[in-house]
Amino acid sequence: MRRSINLISLVQAKEFLGPTTYDKYLGRHGIAMRNDEISDLRSMIEELRADCPGGQIFDGYHVGYEIPQIGKEFDLLRFGDNYSVNLEVKSDCDLHKMQRQLLRNKYYLSYLEVKFYFVSYSSAAGKFFALDDEGILIEVTASDVSNLLSSQVVEDRLPIDERFNPSNYLVSPFNSPGKFLSGQYFLTGQQEDVRRQVFALLDGNSPSVFIALTGAAGTGKTLLAYDIVKKKIRTALVVHCGKLNDGHAALINEGWRIISIRDLARENLGDFDCILLDEAQRIRPAQFTSVVEGVVANGGRCIFSYDRSQTLADHETMSDIGSMIESIRGISKFSLSEKIRTNKEIASFIKAFVRKNRGIKIPDSGNIQLIYFNNNEDAIRHVTSLNECDWKVIKFTPSQYNREHHSTYSSGVLTTSHDVIGQEFDGVVVMVDAFFDYNEEGTLVYGGGAYYQPAKMIFQNMTRARSRLQVIIINNQRMLDACMNIFL
Repeated sequence: MRRSINLISLVQAKEFLGPTTYDKYLGRHGIAMRNDEISDLRSMIEELRADCPGGQIFDGYHVGYEIPQIGKEFDLLRFGDNYSVNLEVKSDCDLHKMQRQLLRNKYYLSYLEVKFYFVSYSSAAGKFFALDDEGILIEVTASDVSNLLSSQVVEDRLPIDERFNPSNYLVSPFNSPGKFLSGQYFLTGQQEDVRRQVFALLDGNSPSVFIALTGAAGTGKTLLAYDIVKKKIRTALVVHCGKLNDGHAALINEGWRIISIRDLARENLGDFDCILLDEAQRIRPAQFTSVVEGVVANGGRCIFSYDRSQTLADHETMSDIGSMIESIRGISKFSLSEKIRTNKEIASFIKAFVRKNRGIKIPDSGNIQLIYFNNNEDAIRHVTSLNECDWKVIKFTPSQYNREHHSTYSSGVLTTSHDVIGQEFDGVVVMVDAFFDYNEEGTLVYGGGAYYQPAKMIFQNMTRARSRLQVIIINNQRMLDACMNIFL
């Protein structure tokens, strides 16, 4: 748990406590600081104490806080009833970097809808700088800063994580198309770095450009791919390798050219500056060949966005389109690794669920619910009673030709695994029936007959959850025991 701290206490702990006790003291407050950062903080405190020797202005700071699931970090945050303050402590005196950082902080903190003041301190110059109302960086005195801090009515009752709702930052082009189109979303540092490199490739002189953008569920590859199209490309064709959803329809209404992969043959690829293939791991080999040949023939640009693990049918797995994409001559490959959508508890639970021998143990903070029923009928009644605003129930995609066991307990559920490709929901419900088990290697398997792979589908369904996951287990004590054993 993160706790606020008195800045003088923090500096004196470094100076007078033994290393073990000091590390434990910082850990109790959720703080990790380097020695040079402590030195810069000490310099700032000395400047402020010279003008205001009282201790009140040094209380109530959250040090090195990162927004959950985003990773955006702030040196010092201090919340108040009348206004809040962000203080950044720098060793150098690069005014351009200071202004850019404070403006970025203002951008992120604007979603709290509280008044903030933004100040930066340079230990090299021994000076303070602040953003004015127009976002211009101006020099201010230590007296100005101490007056700002002493006039603040500090409010530190609310845990800091409760102030930041990740859903304000984690926007999906499909589930929040309005926010996406108006730019009300954020990219992580890793996403921005990849975007800069992709822009350079798109603007280059190569006769044709191929880009592979990969990442596991929750890394934000879809948001990044669609952001690139929105920001950079004049005429683009977005090819979704699955069923189009309501979010696609909203983007199409705003002038986007988006088609399902099944309609690809009707398009002249030479009409577009760039082709984006989203969920490209599901494209068929003949379609893949057609796209590559069309892009080369027209000297175009092509972005493949995909996740090798998100295949649902045997033919998708066997085709191994990911290897075919990566074998394109001259292709530039980018991989997103930072999880930003799924909370850490759910991500760890999913890893342990699909392969129990990993030995993963997680605390039970209430984000994951395990519900057991002995029969289909009571499971169906429970699912029917769930509030659709709170929970998205996702069933396995059924075969078009055969009656499969999972259809006996999910016929009333409308949303399938294929319907939610690329989407996300705050709360997700999945169902585990009696045919789920683990093989000798501890890998999740399914023993019942099914055209699509239930073990793959339940993995995808779970990864659609942003903050809450409910696992309904039907007549399968083995799986219930395995799930309960994941928790500490």
